[in-house]
Amino acid sequence: MTKRTIIVLIILLFGTFVSGLYGPWWAPSVFILAVSALLNLSVKQAMLTGALSLGLVFLGMTLFLHAGDEAEIISKTGNLLGGLSSGGMIGVTTFLGIMTGMLSGWIGSLLGDFFNKNGK
Repeated sequence: MTKRTIIVLIILLFGTFVSGLYGPWWAPSVFILAVSALLNLSVKQAMLTGALSLGLVFLGMTLFLHAGDEAEIISKTGNLLGGLSSGGMIGVTTFLGIMTGMLSGWIGSLLGDFFNKNGK
């Protein structure tokens, strides 16, 4: 990883956490898309940093919620979805975060390329 990739990853980790904590469910995806477009990240860099940042944030949030889950809502939801265990639900949630972050970064990179080529 280059120095720029690490800096972008730190920005995305902080931004996705804050937007996910205080905004609607789709806010972290929009944040990743906007940062990828504004910083004109390459497709590879945008997909990598988007996937890592949102995946880690989703993993951290689900582990935090699972630790304080006295009503066992995560395991009950897993039972409704075909008998997934709590660990399975955490894995599915993390996977969804990775895929959403990757797609948001990809679209943001493509939008950044589009606007930079048409704006010159």
